[in-house]
Amino acid sequence: MVNMQSNKKLKRTIIATVVILAVAFLVLLDIYKCPLDYIVGLPCPMCGMTRAFLAALSGDFAGAFYYHPLWIVIIIGIAFIIMYEMEFIRIPRTAFNVICIILGVLLLVCYIVRLIMHSDIVMPHFETSLIHRILSHFI
Repeated sequence: MVNMQSNKKLKRTIIATVVILAVAFLVLLDIYKCPLDYIVGLPCPMCGMTRAFLAALSGDFAGAFYYHPLWIVIIIGIAFIIMYEMEFIRIPRTAFNVICIILGVLLLVCYIVRLIMHSDIVMPHFETSLIHRILSHFI
C-alpha cells in the first residue's frame, strides 16, 4: 500500500515537472501565448504573470508589479500548492481549500480592478483574436 502511494506521488511529481519545464521552454522561446487571449481576445486574470516573473528575475521589481501586482503572492501560492501536493506541508484539506479560495478571490479582484482602471496589460482586444479572424471571413 505504501509503495503504491509513493509511486503515485512520484508519477505526479514527474508530470508536474514536465509540464512546468515545457511551459518554461515555450516562454523562453517566446512561443507561448495565453490560449484565452489568443482565441477570444480577452486576457485572463493571470495575464502579465510571465512578464512580471521575468522582470523580477532580472531585478526589475517595479516592472514586475506593473505587469501583475500579485506576482509574488501567486508565486508563493503555487509553491505552497506544489509542496502541499507533494506532502511536504501537512495541513487539513479544509485549510488548504480555504487558502486556494483566498488566492483565487484575490486574483479575481485584482483582475476586475485592473479592468476598471483600464490597465493596458488586461485590456481586451477582440479584433486580434482567432475567433474574430475566423468570423471576419464569413461576415
